Amino acid sequence: SANLLAVSAYSELNKYPVFWTTPALSFPTTINPLIQKNKNIILIDVETDTLLANHIWGQPETFPFYGAMTLGNYYDSYTIEDSCDAMFPGKYNGLMQTFSFFPAHHMTTGEGGMVTTDDPDLYRTLKSLRDWGRDCWCLPGHDDTCGKRFSGGYDHKYTYSRIGYNLKATEIQAAIGIEQLKKLPGFTKIRIRNFNYLYKKLKKFEQYFILPKSVLPDTPWFGFPLTLKDGVDFTRKDIMMFLHNKGVGSRMIFAGNITKQPAYKDVKFIIDEPLTNCDKVHNDSFWVGSWHGLRLDQLDYTVSMIQEFLDRVDLVRYL
Repeated sequence: SANLLAVSAYSELNKYPVFWTTPALSFPTTINPLIQKNKNIILIDVETDTLLANHIWGQPETFPFYGAMTLGNYYDSYTIEDSCDAMFPGKYNGLMQTFSFFPAHHMTTGEGGMVTTDDPDLYRTLKSLRDWGRDCWCLPGHDDTCGKRFSGGYDHKYTYSRIGYNLKATEIQAAIGIEQLKKLPGFTKIRIRNFNYLYKKLKKFEQYFILPKSVLPDTPWFGFPLTLKDGVDFTRKDIMMFLHNKGVGSRMIFAGNITKQPAYKDVKFIIDEPLTNCDKVHNDSFWVGSWHGLRLDQLDYTVSMIQEFLDRVDLVRYL
């Protein structure tokens, strides 16, 4: 919903750009608003260590860039910064930033999300689109803030100047969010600790995996990604199934290369370069948890199970 509002608001205020660039390593909530708003989508490749776009395509005024901070790594996008998996207060530079408050993220309201901007025109447009497309800017429970409610031909409180949505958060979500905000600094600190702890412990396995690379120091990653190096004697499925059977949760890098997902087989993406690294991530990457609810002994168990798996691989190779 946050991404849909951001794309819709930008499209209303900037009529001419019809080509958008975004990484092919994506998730439906990032790519779907562009499809729903009938945009021409240029897909670009990523780096395997940062999981972020490896270049900027085109010029901002002609090709808006829609960058997702994949798995919580920082990406400076000049149009929309999809910060679903990330949290970098004060460091955003794009026109708009979108956030997810899904339970597993840095903070939660149970569900829902948020759009932020410092552009007053975008702000008013976002609020109108969120609230059915209404023209009035009175807060709920307030009437005639502008003093002109009945000065036009129709009650301004019930005048609609846009084709909008009903995407307001509920009171209970707001109450949860206010309390979560108080805890966010602590959550972030633990995520940074957990990621750094895993990195130090897993660095000894660099012969098997491409380890993640942070863009900014002290990045509160959403999870700890690992990409199998070419030529290893096991598959991603092998290690994920082993970890699963040992009680260690793992996940893919979301949708991977979005062009390979069934829902998008008929979408006419513009692809003018090989998506080599997106394919590599799609086939050989996964991640384990660095969530702020995990203790160090649980992280040690994750490392020990990866060690046990690799020891078995080496034993089979030796025999």
